[in-house]
Amino acid sequence: MITDPLFYRLFETSPETFFLLLGLSADSAREMASRYQYQAIEFKETSHRVDGVFLPKEPGLPLYFLEVQFYRLPTVFADLLVKVYTYLKQHDPGQPFCGVVLFASRSLEPTELSPYQRLMEGGQIQRFYLDEMEELANALLGLSILYLIRQVESHAPVTARELIARVKTEIVDESLRDDLIELIETVIIYKLPRLSREEIQAMLQVHDIRESRVYQEAKEEGLKEGREEGRKEGISISIAKMAAKKITAEEIASILEMDVEQVQQAMTNVDRN
Repeated sequence: MITDPLFYRLFETSPETFFLLLGLSADSAREMASRYQYQAIEFKETSHRVDGVFLPKEPGLPLYFLEVQFYRLPTVFADLLVKVYTYLKQHDPGQPFCGVVLFASRSLEPTELSPYQRLMEGGQIQRFYLDEMEELANALLGLSILYLIRQVESHAPVTARELIARVKTEIVDESLRDDLIELIETVIIYKLPRLSREEIQAMLQVHDIRESRVYQEAKEEGLKEGREEGRKEGISISIAKMAAKKITAEEIASILEMDVEQVQQAMTNVDRN
């Protein structure tokens, strides 16, 4: 799973998620996020790129440097500090800072921590483990998307559909709503690389399924078979094609303007055959 662009988009779209990760309350996280600008910065003359930097918009607040680590890297803390001190050298050497590393799991953390122990004890380096994060009920959307990233492949599509429904209900700003839906869709694309984007959009009901290639192909095949073998047989084939694309019985019923029970019966007959 390619994580860097995914996490960048998550924290860019929902910067309050980062401060929720640090343990702030929902209201405090939103307020703190409004006081920062999030960027991915490449340092000149070094070819070092940090996954993300929260730049304070007012004096006195610390810089936050974010690294997301989904593979074992013994030098992760040294690399982080190189980027921190390079930034301070090029900008303001007196700027307070905090380096945050988000590990996929604790097992990826280096075993030798003694060179960084005092910075950790002083809070200048903080570590978090995605697989150990407690899943809070009624979490804000950004945090819920963070939970989605760690979910197993079999459960992720159901959670993604629930999140998309939340986005459509909770987010008024059309541009932000589209960005969040696309981000959720991208997470599932990474998790289910065998499926095309159109198939995933159909699965998640991202767009009107009647406009998707999956539906159009299934519909055309169904109509073709229907012309040759009769409408009833054609519909059965159309249902079978869409079911094979992981489209639910409820979605198929909506597409074909049928009762869900009829679709479920047709799907059962296909399984028997």
